[in-house]
Amino acid sequence: MARPSNHRPAIFSEQMIERLDDYLAFRHFFRHTYLFTLEWDRMKPLALGCQETLDLVEAELEQFLRAAPGGGR
Repeated sequence: MARPSNHRPAIFSEQMIERLDDYLAFRHFFRHTYLFTLEWDRMKPLALGCQETLDLVEAELEQFLRAAPGGGR
């Protein structure tokens, strides 16, 4: 999604992919490792950055839709 194809521009920037990778890594760890106890020290940066990340995802999706053929119809 960070690379353009023959049919569309890149959807997300490399910076956004890196940021989202942190959430994906946590999700993977949570699903495969945690049993009962959550580690706040590991979760804290993701939890506190969640709204900012969502805002950035929305902005990049809007930018992608504006650049897409048809201008985001």
